[in-house]
Amino acid sequence: MQIAKDSAGPDMAAKNLLILTRKAAANDDLRAAIKALKADHDLDVRIPWSQKQMRKDLGREIDRGCRRVVALGGDGTLNSVVNAIWKLKAGKEVELGLVPLGTANDFARGCGLPLRDRDAALLQALMGKTRPTDLGRVNGRHFINVASGGFGAMVTATTPRDMKSVLGGLAYTLHGLARLGDLRSQTCRIALDGGGARVVSLAFAAIGNGRFAGGGFDVAPEAELDDGVLDLSIVSHDWQGAPGFLMRELMDPTNPENEAVVYRTFEHLVLETDQDFHLNLDGEPMVDRRFEISVVAAALRVVR
Repeated sequence: MQIAKDSAGPDMAAKNLLILTRKAAANDDLRAAIKALKADHDLDVRIPWSQKQMRKDLGREIDRGCRRVVALGGDGTLNSVVNAIWKLKAGKEVELGLVPLGTANDFARGCGLPLRDRDAALLQALMGKTRPTDLGRVNGRHFINVASGGFGAMVTATTPRDMKSVLGGLAYTLHGLARLGDLRSQTCRIALDGGGARVVSLAFAAIGNGRFAGGGFDVAPEAELDDGVLDLSIVSHDWQGAPGFLMRELMDPTNPENEAVVYRTFEHLVLETDQDFHLNLDGEPMVDRRFEISVVAAALRVVR
């Protein structure tokens, strides 16, 4: 596999740090592939047991000259690495690569990274060119792909681990269908870019820096990773109609004539509720009643 190089490519003399999950580290084939790569690349490998340990390891390696960090795992692993880089204020010092080894791999899907060829993904993560990439910020935490709320957040949080191991991203779809009877709305107040608040009976919300969530659902079809805005997609209960009506709107979320599905772009959003509201940031859960959500333009350089 040939990877084109340009001025944004890596310095071959620079050190690369591979961040592995414990599950990935237990894979004999993956360990052998990494060992083979060490013949041509200056690699260090870390298997952190906690977010604190990851920040400690990452900070030490940056001080030693690491200039590219590669996350080997899923969207949650990528989110952990992104937040560690941000807390270390190292977004301008290191580049970020990804080898998608998770259940959904939604960020990798949106970037066109190899999903079924691990060795090609490894080589691209180490040698591929990088591009400036935005982040989303929610109450001080960050996401690189999608923050989802409402029914989608519940499905992501409750899909059994064994089911994900067997079915991959399809597990989210099947579990969501099984839990449709639990679909509930929640009254929220949403204000975009300093405007007045709109009261919405919210069943589902997606805030996209990237496009895909839940194992391949195109929840933010117009999202770009470097456009300086986030995309908001809402499914509201403030409508009356047959299920087929809702499905048509879900298939065309940006249509301005939609009644149930609303699609907007923004730089800053405030969402408030009177009860606990669940959000998932790249699949990682958080709960609050007030969320300040904003875009951080060109926060990182990412291989994509």
